[in-house]
Amino acid sequence: MQHRFLSDGSDFRSYGGGNFSKAPKSSGMFWWAVLITLMMGMVIFCWFFSIMVFSHPEKPFNYRLLARLDKLDAIRPFSIYTAPDGPVKSAKDLLTAYYQHTPEQLSVANDVLMRSYIRNYAKKQLPPPVFVTGSFRVLKCDPLKTADVINSGWVVRMRSVDLEDVDVEMLLPNVTGDAAPYSPGAQLKLDGKRSTFMAVMHVQKLGEDRMCVSTVPLTYQGLIAENGKALAMGPPKVLNMDASLPVTPDPGVDQNVAAVPADR
Repeated sequence: MQHRFLSDGSDFRSYGGGNFSKAPKSSGMFWWAVLITLMMGMVIFCWFFSIMVFSHPEKPFNYRLLARLDKLDAIRPFSIYTAPDGPVKSAKDLLTAYYQHTPEQLSVANDVLMRSYIRNYAKKQLPPPVFVTGSFRVLKCDPLKTADVINSGWVVRMRSVDLEDVDVEMLLPNVTGDAAPYSPGAQLKLDGKRSTFMAVMHVQKLGEDRMCVSTVPLTYQGLIAENGKALAMGPPKVLNMDASLPVTPDPGVDQNVAAVPADR
């Protein structure tokens, strides 16, 4: 008679050739797949991040990062022969071109204007500079400060003689000398692309259908100070992209130039 011994009345023990392992060992393929996926995501993120940083140097964070990595080209001082070609606009043309912009459209336009300036207008996909022409009356002339977009030189706030709805401020980087180059009430003429080459950097809509255009010279020459001497200027080495434009506050519609305060 054969006897079979049951351990609990339900399962049989098997002897010889059986597999005694409790569970198959994991090969780790799942965790390898997770790791590879994370690495691929990181690579894609870094790729898109670098494209955004290099494509938009006008953004404050991007500009600081590129400056720290020494990936920004120096602002170029053009000559009257090498300055990039671009349209020349009077005060009326500027008001027509920009005043109908919505806040979103104007923000994009200002980003493009600043980006072109930072890139020295070298990229084919960037628009050319817009040069300002016309006669202007000086409202005030202040030294540039560390907190401004350009931290050395002078800023001159002017009002168009032909169209008083348009103010123009000239940023004059690295002007030598301590005396203000212009005084309130002085007359100044910008001739577009002949000698002054004042390019639009930023456009700000003001109240009462008015506008202020911030400009910067591309040739850093061609301007004559009130004392009759040519202004010596130079390109800024670094920009403060956290600063707001325009640099000078709105003096108002009925501002008497003789009463404009000297301090901002």
